[in-house]
Amino acid sequence: MRKIEWTNRARKEFDNTFNFWINHNKSDSYSERLLDETLKKINLIAENPLVGEIVSSNSRRVLVLENFSIVYRANKNSVKINAFFDNRRNPNSL
Repeated sequence: MRKIEWTNRARKEFDNTFNFWINHNKSDSYSERLLDETLKKINLIAENPLVGEIVSSNSRRVLVLENFSIVYRANKNSVKINAFFDNRRNPNSL
């Protein structure tokens, strides 16, 4: 299995999204589900880095709960998560 590395940007984006949904819903149940599904996708990527949709010459994307995306790059030994974002946001704001 490949080593997973998060960029600072991706980690911040995930943390902000996780905390937004806790505050928005006044509950942590959706955020916990988001975390669980994100971890499942990351494990899937680590085992099979070609699973994601190609979004550029070096990057791929997988969906999490239909509304979120993980953008990553993989090599022989590792997977670098470059972004985590809400698909409902304007892509130009990323």
